Amino acid sequence: MMEWAYSGVNKTVPRNAGPECAGFMNPTWRRIETVFVLAFAVTLFRWSYSRIALPTVVYVRRDRRGRRTLLVMMSLIWGMEIGYKFSSRTVIYLLNPCHVTTAIQIYLLAASPSKVITAVFRVHLNLLNGPLLAFLFPETDTRI
Repeated sequence: MMEWAYSGVNKTVPRNAGPECAGFMNPTWRRIETVFVLAFAVTLFRWSYSRIALPTVVYVRRDRRGRRTLLVMMSLIWGMEIGYKFSSRTVIYLLNPCHVTTAIQIYLLAASPSKVITAVFRVHLNLLNGPLLAFLFPETDTRI
């Protein structure tokens, strides 16, 4: 039913699809990792939540032409990426951090300044290491 989303994935690489991919990790080990990672994440969330401070004053500047131009260009490029993923039948890869970060950046450029936008921007800053790591450590053997 969802074959349109993943049928273009290169299945000749064992870790991308098939039984090797599904059985990559022991289910017990997955549970152990999940418990430790969730415990660590909850601890960090509790620690950081008490230290979050949003600005009290929102600075509204006039709308700049450069911001709108960047918004249009990023939207066009992201639209082409989505079109390519649909045409190559690899829509599942739209969930990669690079594509999600681009969507957040487009939202930030399009939205009006507010406290929520400031919070989303701050979270977005933590996601920017993903594309950098993808450039530094590319995985090229999975390309068709």
